[in-house]
Amino acid sequence: MDKKILVIYVGVATIPIDEIENFVNLLKGKIVPTTFEGEIIFIPTQDSNTRIECINPKYITDVELINEHEKKIKEINIELDKQLKILKDNDKLS
Repeated sequence: MDKKILVIYVGVATIPIDEIENFVNLLKGKIVPTTFEGEIIFIPTQDSNTRIECINPKYITDVELINEHEKKIKEINIELDKQLKILKDNDKLS
């Protein structure tokens, strides 16, 4: 299992709240290579800088740990989507 995991922390401090989702999706479309074999996770942050970290699971040799890690990553993505929706909904109520 040599699949890499890229974590992209997207600085959205200067992006209006109702445009964050579109901005992140636009960024995904522009920077995700078509030949990349692995998982890419986008995390919006209240910062103005964007950074990328690479996790190379080849150092994780236990299949059970890899499965647990992938499950947690998917759960984080789901929770981030929920939080983004809440933020957007609250902004509309203001």
